[in-house]
Amino acid sequence: MRRSPALFALLSILVVAGCASRPVPRVTWLGDGVFKSPTTQDAEAYCRNFGAPLRYLDPKAARLAPESEVTYRCD
Repeated sequence: MRRSPALFALLSILVVAGCASRPVPRVTWLGDGVFKSPTTQDAEAYCRNFGAPLRYLDPKAARLAPESEVTYRCD
C-alpha cells in the first residue's frame, strides 16, 4: 500500500497553515455577557473578532494597569 504524494503535500500545507495562523485571544466567559481576559490587548482582540465595541466593567482599573486582568462586555 503506497501513500499518495498528494496526501503528503496536503498534510504539509495544513501544518504550515496552522503554524502561521494568529493565536486565539485568551478569554473566560463569566456569564450574562461578561468576559474576563488576562490583558487589555486580549480583550480588545476578542471584541474586534466580532466588530463589537468593548466596554470595561471597571474602566479605571483597565486604564491604570494594561497588563492586568480585566472584565468587560462586547456590546
